Amino acid sequence: MSDTKNQAPAGQGPENSPGKQPGRPIQLGMFNLVVTIGLLVFGVVSIANSLGEYIHPGELVDQMLVSLHAQSAKFPVITYTPTAITTFVGGLLLTLQGANFGLITWWAVSRLRASKPAFWVPILGAFISNALTFIALVALLITDPTIMNAIAEFIKASA
Repeated sequence: MSDTKNQAPAGQGPENSPGKQPGRPIQLGMFNLVVTIGLLVFGVVSIANSLGEYIHPGELVDQMLVSLHAQSAKFPVITYTPTAITTFVGGLLLTLQGANFGLITWWAVSRLRASKPAFWVPILGAFISNALTFIALVALLITDPTIMNAIAEFIKASA
């Protein structure tokens, strides 16, 4: 009896199957690379388009107030008056957005080099970026007494 009877033909064993390497799960390969790089490029474009809003977050607050009035006519038409806090929050937001993108890019590239799935890293970065922007806007809203009074009046009128 020969030992070759139970062996697979050359090139067809489990270690040579497409997309598999010994001891590693199936690799995402080109899909992972293209999607990750595409999402990172989208992130750069998004941040570049939002630079003005990050520098002047008072404009974002005004847009939000206009949107609130458009959704409910009972909400008063008010405008946000920028203060020193607005400038500080804008600078902080810009710095945090840059740091977030840098960290996310580094992490995604590290995972790509290690042949690990990385496409989810820029998606996580987008959620973090949106949370940072939301927190900055809320901080500006709660520090403006005129807006807080308008919100309180709206809540009383709606109840």
